[in-house]
Amino acid sequence: MKVKVVLNEQHRLMDDQRKILNEMFESNWEIYPVPENGWKLSEMAVIADELEEGLTIFASPIPALMSILNAKKATFSAFHNDNREKKELPNGHIIMAVASDGWRIV
Repeated sequence: MKVKVVLNEQHRLMDDQRKILNEMFESNWEIYPVPENGWKLSEMAVIADELEEGLTIFASPIPALMSILNAKKATFSAFHNDNREKKELPNGHIIMAVASDGWRIV
């Protein structure tokens, strides 16, 4: 059974995330796409049944779905990154953004 990587269609995996997935699971993983507008809670209950078997990794966090999976005692993990980068916007404001490297699965 392939590892399912939950990823919103508006997001993309970073190179570091792909590298980690390939190192840990070789080619035994696939994207489980989340529609741009997400899912309703009733839809998540059905999706949780699909994700209950095997390992699910959240690249795009969906707290309600994570909670449902937790209640089902399903196995899931998430990508995490402690690293932040300062970025200056065109208007001069400084923001902190997640770095492209330093990812891990927790």
